[in-house]
Amino acid sequence: MSPSSELLLVEDDLLLARAIERTLHTRGARVRHVACCTMASLLTGPFPVGVFDIELPDGDGIELARQLRARGVVGRVVFYTACTEPQRLARARELGNVFVKSAQLPSLELAARGAEHDSRPGRSASAQG
Repeated sequence: MSPSSELLLVEDDLLLARAIERTLHTRGARVRHVACCTMASLLTGPFPVGVFDIELPDGDGIELARQLRARGVVGRVVFYTACTEPQRLARARELGNVFVKSAQLPSLELAARGAEHDSRPGRSASAQG
């Protein structure tokens, strides 16, 4: 990831967002964090990568990611979520990599790596603790 890359992070849990920001910062990325769909929908980007929670307080992170990608605001999409509903996870995998949050730090590391690497359609990864 180039040092000038700014990634979009849409996460409503502020403590988790800070941890993700620190992890991505150590990998050379700058992070633009917003906590809800409303704020994210106002952004113009472009961001090479968007990291999204699926369950946001004011909407569906999957639909938000789909809309932002269609508008050219984000390129690759990565989901880092506590959602375990199979249908929702399948919908998310149509857009990019999916990492399920766990109490273990390795899933955060895997999500950070997912933000760095190419996310080809149909490919997904899951980290469960």
